[in-house]
Amino acid sequence: MKKLALCFLVSASLIACNSKQNETTSNTDDAAMADFKENSKIMADGFENFSKNDIATFSAFLSDTVKAHGPAYGEEAPANKTIHIQRLQGFHTILSNIKANDIKFLPSVDEVTFKPDGGVRVYARWTDDAIANGAKIEHKFYGVYQFNKDHKIVDIDEYMDVTGVIMAATAPKK
Repeated sequence: MKKLALCFLVSASLIACNSKQNETTSNTDDAAMADFKENSKIMADGFENFSKNDIATFSAFLSDTVKAHGPAYGEEAPANKTIHIQRLQGFHTILSNIKANDIKFLPSVDEVTFKPDGGVRVYARWTDDAIANGAKIEHKFYGVYQFNKDHKIVDIDEYMDVTGVIMAATAPKK
């Protein structure tokens, strides 16, 4: 009987320890998912403002210390906020009717734990019209955005065929 009572006490303490750990992990996961949901709204607003060529509003979503790793070939160092904004404005000098379609927001995850970290991964299909030649352009896009506690973007990693977009937009009229 003493062995049974001892086994019960050991089991109860193990269950209690496990429950506390799972509860803490769950609270952390819930906070990261809440951040992800808030940051996804910011990304949706950011994409909409970029599409409308409202770069000033879009830039308000960026921290002053943002590091932007753009999709251009040969880019060695991340761009700062000023250069990133200039690049975004550059798209509007060669493209019109810029629109993000089929947008999917997914949580980014910590590289070690693979648990949500509050960041946002974005899949989108952009459509645009070339100003110079009228070409209709469609291209896929993937981006990963990390945020600070103030919900400002601090790190950007973007992937798309930017060279192909520029070539299509600046090719001679057919």
